[in-house]
Parts: sequence; C-alpha cells; structure tokens
Amino acid sequence: MSGFYGLDERFDRDKTGKRGRMSRKRPPKREHKLIAFKAFFDTDRDILEWWEGMPDGERSAVMRDLLRVYLQGLPLVEAARRQTVPVDGSTVLQVLNDTAWIRGALNDMPAYLEGLLGRVSLKPVPIDEALPKSVPSDDNLSNDALARRKAKMGKAGW
Repeated sequence: MSGFYGLDERFDRDKTGKRGRMSRKRPPKREHKLIAFKAFFDTDRDILEWWEGMPDGERSAVMRDLLRVYLQGLPLVEAARRQTVPVDGSTVLQVLNDTAWIRGALNDMPAYLEGLLGRVSLKPVPIDEALPKSVPSDDNLSNDALARRKAKMGKAGW
C-alpha cells in the first residue's frame, strides 16, 4: 500500500481538503508593502527609547502620522510633538456648533452695543440738584444750638 488509499481504490478529489466543513471565502487581504529600518543601540538610543515607550498597537499609526505630516511640509519637530487623541463625532460636532455660536456673538456685538447705547438717554441734572447744599449759617441756629457750639469751641485746644 502506498499513500493514503489502497492500490485498488480510485483517488476521489471530494474526500480531500474540506473534511466536512463548508468552505468560507475570506475577503482578499489588503495589498501592502513593509517599510522597515534598522535602529542601532549605540547611535539611535533616543529613537529606541521613544519606540519602546509607545503603547502597543499605536506604533504603526504614529509612524504613518509622522510621515504624512512630513510630506505636508511641516518640520518633524512639530510632527513629533503632535499627539493624536481619539475623538468621537459628537464632540467634533459640538465644538463646531460652539465655535459658530461664538463667531456669531462676536459679529453681532458691535450692533448690540450700538443699540444699547442708543437707548440710554442722558437726563440733564436740574440746577438745584447740581449745586452743593449750603451749610447753615450761625444766623439760622436756635439759641440753645448756638450756645452748645460756642461751648464746644471754647473747650477745643488749638
């Protein structure tokens, strides 16, 4: 006997490969190209420490962001400082709405202040209220008040 089947049995293609499971077609894999470089322990220690300090699963995304920022013309120093923060769409929409509201309020402010100041009317102050009240003279005081005043002045030591 040679192989899996006896010499007298015919080879049956239906018996091989599937083993009773239904075949599932997998979606085709995305085409890709691996981009790699060497980092040396003696000269690239800073790069290696930065690389090892990144959380697992974020290295490829960070490298893509750095390369894209560099391709857009920004210096790599700015690209390295840039942190990406995952943000959901509702937060971005809220920031957009708030920014539009602030812009509208700032644009409307001059007209609002002009209207507000236009409604404020300045009333002229009557002349009677504008002049300071005169201090009562000694002639208007009663005799008792005049006596008390002279007594206080006599006690004062100048």
